Amino acid sequence: MNSLKKLLTLMAVTLVALIPMQAAAQLYTKGAPPGSAFIRVLNGTAAQSPPGFIGETPQPALAAFTAGQFTFLPPGEYPVQIGSRKETFKLAADRFYSVAYLSNGLKSFELEGFKSQLKAMIVMMNLLPEQTLSLKTADGKVTVLDAVAPFKAGQREINPLSVSLAIFDGDRKIADVPATVFERGKASSLIVGGSAAVPILTWDEQK
Repeated sequence: MNSLKKLLTLMAVTLVALIPMQAAAQLYTKGAPPGSAFIRVLNGTAAQSPPGFIGETPQPALAAFTAGQFTFLPPGEYPVQIGSRKETFKLAADRFYSVAYLSNGLKSFELEGFKSQLKAMIVMMNLLPEQTLSLKTADGKVTVLDAVAPFKAGQREINPLSVSLAIFDGDRKIADVPATVFERGKASSLIVGGSAAVPILTWDEQK
């Protein structure tokens, strides 16, 4: 009798533990078929971007330094057109692409998805020309993302928490980052635009 009671208790605990893990595993893909590629448009300019298309899917105009929603597609090559600019991008399975609309063309940022949905994802997209950036705690003691080159992206999974951050050029603080809370299963992308003298920092957060 005691053995049966222990077994039932163990099964109940296991079931409770599995429920949040299974729910978290669906947060970022939103019902996409396994092996899909994910792509969205990011406005990397200080003005509203024109509307466009990813393949045949319409994309709305975006406010300055903001991103649209991800669209999932089978891996392959797809045209992306924003206003009069058009380029073809090759998309791989289980990768996330942000195609940035810039003053001089389109630029694709490729990222990986979650390895653990029990973590939070932090991303920094550096749109500052000729300026390598690091993301650190506001006091400069802990580096979160190190040496992200111009027009590149860095990413890292972290434990869910609330922490004050800032962008740095080496040991020199450039600007404090707007406050946000890093939640389990949520990807928080810091878009860094403007200039090193006057950076514009915007969080894009998606589940």
